Amino acid sequence: MNKTLMLVICDFLLLSMLALARFDPPEERPEVTLDATASSATAEAELISLLEESLQSELESRSGLSEDLTETRKDLEEQALNLAAREAALTATQKSLQEKAAEAAQLTVAKASIEADQAKLTEEKALVEADRQALALKFESTRTELESAQTERIELTQTLGQLKQETSVSKERLTQAEKDLITREVALAQSEAELKAAQAETKKLNLEREALNKQLAVANAERSLLEQNLIREKQDKVQAQAHASRLTENVSQLGQGVSELAQSSEEIIQEMDASRPRTMSEIFTRFQNNRATIHFTSSEKPRIGSPATQHYESKSILIADTEGTYLVTHTADTPFAFFKNPDNLLSVQLDVTLAGRTFPIDQIAFLSADPRLIYIPLPKRTVEASGLEIFELAIQPERWEEAVLVKNDESNFGRTGFRRLTSSERFLKMERPALGELFADFASSRGDLAFSKNSQFIGVLTDSKHAVVIEAFLASAIGNLGADFNKETSAATIRRLKDRVLKLPDEVQ
Repeated sequence: MNKTLMLVICDFLLLSMLALARFDPPEERPEVTLDATASSATAEAELISLLEESLQSELESRSGLSEDLTETRKDLEEQALNLAAREAALTATQKSLQEKAAEAAQLTVAKASIEADQAKLTEEKALVEADRQALALKFESTRTELESAQTERIELTQTLGQLKQETSVSKERLTQAEKDLITREVALAQSEAELKAAQAETKKLNLEREALNKQLAVANAERSLLEQNLIREKQDKVQAQAHASRLTENVSQLGQGVSELAQSSEEIIQEMDASRPRTMSEIFTRFQNNRATIHFTSSEKPRIGSPATQHYESKSILIADTEGTYLVTHTADTPFAFFKNPDNLLSVQLDVTLAGRTFPIDQIAFLSADPRLIYIPLPKRTVEASGLEIFELAIQPERWEEAVLVKNDESNFGRTGFRRLTSSERFLKMERPALGELFADFASSRGDLAFSKNSQFIGVLTDSKHAVVIEAFLASAIGNLGADFNKETSAATIRRLKDRVLKLPDEVQ
């Protein structure tokens, strides 16, 4: 209950009690007399008078009480009005206090938010300053890399000119080799004819030698009987021996010519066998019998959490050019994939398995023709110890209408037609299955190894439709692995190579 209302009620009860109470002095009792009649009459008169006075007093008291009640009612109404006004004022005050408390809470939240924004702005200012310094360093580094890239571009231009010249010379040599092959085929036919004639001559000489041996035997038997003809027989014998010696020399020379002809024929047969088209199964079987395993192990930093170890594995074969022997694979099957953030790469190790023997590799190279391909130089002694067959690079792969593709995980193989790109002679465009052939047994994909029909190595598919033709293993960048791996240098190299990829023709990017 409200305290003010309770005080008003108490005041009202107190006033009511005061109004009902009588504070008149007590009346004196009449003296008792012995006169019964007089005292009785007097008593009645006094009683009536007393009752009248009491009644009058009561009426006056009630009249006063009524006035007091009227005044009290007015006072109570005024107090009720004052109380209502006070309650309204109190309600307004409480509402104002609540609004002020809400405003104070909002101001507190706003103050905290402003302080947080100020702290955030301070941190952002520090980050911006750090970024500015980093950008300054990066600008300086980029300028240095640009200068080195300019120098490298000049060197690559010179190398490209030399390569074009060497390619032209190689094409001329190939044309000359084809002409020589035809000439050697004609010479082989002639040599085979001469060989048959020489064999017939040798048979004839052998018959003559047998006849001479018989004549010598007869001459020795008749020597005792023909002493008079001894001198003549001796002369005939000497002449026969000289003739036999000449025949032996001729046979020896003929045998040497036959050996040389056989060796030349074997070389021509090997060249013809190398030019003979193979079936897909033959090429895939040769791939399986001579494959090598490339295994990368890397430590990479994810977006959230601690660094994790990743493993990458692909299959390849030994490929040789004039400088050495290599393995080749796509960067998408390695930790150096171009679609990843190069700053997340913390460490990289590489193991290569040849003929059941595993050994570490400390260095890789990115192909100059297309940096999305990685090739791995192998020591000559290791290659010789493996006993694996080495694939040769294809010369003029467009001589064949189709290419044989093998998945780098050896899960499938197939063949497809191709054509040279008009925008770049370094790339071949593979024919993909049409809409009705999407569920065919084989479709080309990124990382497939491409072979010509005579089992020579063409290159690797950089995407699902284009293959880069590898004419020589020239490096656009070198990467160190293992203990010599540097994540900053590696990240800068990957970014530079990404820019080089953007300079390739649009359809092969």
